[in-house]
Amino acid sequence: MLWWMWIVLWVALVAVSVIFLVVVGFRVFRRGMRTLGEFGAAMDRLQVDVPAAGSEDDAAGAARSGAPGIPVPAVFSPPATVRAARDLARTRRIDDRRARRIAKRAEREQPQLLQDMPHL
Repeated sequence: MLWWMWIVLWVALVAVSVIFLVVVGFRVFRRGMRTLGEFGAAMDRLQVDVPAAGSEDDAAGAARSGAPGIPVPAVFSPPATVRAARDLARTRRIDDRRARRIAKRAEREQPQLLQDMPHL
């Protein structure tokens, strides 16, 4: 093979490699921009209004007093309040399951479980 064929071969290989990298880079860039757009849309849907630093005490006081329209995330609530709400919800779920089980057994005319009878 002649010496200038080696140069042509290597120039062609480098040119094809550069074109390949540009195409792959462009595709990655477009997918990244699409992902960032979706991320921005998700952030707009999940946006939470955070009070300004100066009005933190006013907003927190209004939220704790039960002012409508100002939700208080559980992270910022007192632990005892969150624990009591969790326990209340858990008790409500247990009672609902028990009521459904009693109704289902009564509908099928099956004997009831003694543990499902709270008055016994």
